[in-house]
Amino acid sequence: MKHLLKKFEIKRLIVAAITAFTCVSMWGCTSCSDEKIIDSGISIGRHFYMVNDSTIMLDFFNWETVEFYSSYIQGRDEEFRVTGYLAYLVNVNKDTVYKRIDFPKYEMKESIDQIEDSLILYYVQGKDGFSNIVELASWKFLNDKTLSKINVYSERVDSTDYLTEFHSGLFKDKKILSLHDINLGLEYKNRVFYVWDIAENSIARWEPTGESKWVAECNDIRWTEDGFRCLDEKNGKILMIDENKNVLDSLQTKGCGLPECFYNSLRFYGNYIGVGHQIYKMYDDGEIGDKPLFEIYFEEFTSGRTMLYPSSGDTVYYSEENINIK
Repeated sequence: MKHLLKKFEIKRLIVAAITAFTCVSMWGCTSCSDEKIIDSGISIGRHFYMVNDSTIMLDFFNWETVEFYSSYIQGRDEEFRVTGYLAYLVNVNKDTVYKRIDFPKYEMKESIDQIEDSLILYYVQGKDGFSNIVELASWKFLNDKTLSKINVYSERVDSTDYLTEFHSGLFKDKKILSLHDINLGLEYKNRVFYVWDIAENSIARWEPTGESKWVAECNDIRWTEDGFRCLDEKNGKILMIDENKNVLDSLQTKGCGLPECFYNSLRFYGNYIGVGHQIYKMYDDGEIGDKPLFEIYFEEFTSGRTMLYPSSGDTVYYSEENINIK
């Protein structure tokens, strides 16, 4: 769609907003009494979170443009600031808003990612890039207003052959996951993996070795002690693979080159998978739904709307105008 921003344009705008917000938080202003808010509003973000087949959470951010005297330019200057975040539970099949959800009162985080149906991770990457997560917390967004911090071992690399432990029944109280975020400009292949030790409340980077080595070829994984799923793409087909490399189901793509698809091209959203703009359901046995539940598109970053195309064939729009924001 011609109105969709290219990935690097979206990243630039988001980084600009985050930078403005961070600067204000850190340094405040030298002449706050001289400030004048000349514009303000609320805009839709670039994240969505799956709740169930018909419900998603959309995020928004409050913003304002402030005019102030600048000694640097010897005159009036303007600054764009992000002042807060909020979200709404909405229906994907019809224009219906269920509930407002306020993001936790927490210092600004660089990235957020859904790893289960109602669980989000907030995280900050280190200076050496995405492989080094230096701060992380979890948030159960349906029933919790606070974040739970997780101990990060940023210098530790875990090379345990966890697939061998999984086969022998020794893989306990752990989750292995990969993190995704549009802000970071990650490649869709060879994601960085992490092992989350639930009992110790800690997380460290994981490098697959031994029997587990082939897992590094997966586009994404969903792995707890209850089950293993690998998403991969070969010869234009999306594959759902189990821990024994058995293909549980496959999906033929239709002309969507994965590296060029908007957002993260092939990934899990809890019990759902995203293939470009399309969202499919994943069943417990590893089968993928016959058709997408919906497609999702975002318009211009600062004044746009979210467009949903459910399997019913209708079009559903969400924006500041129709979501009844108060």
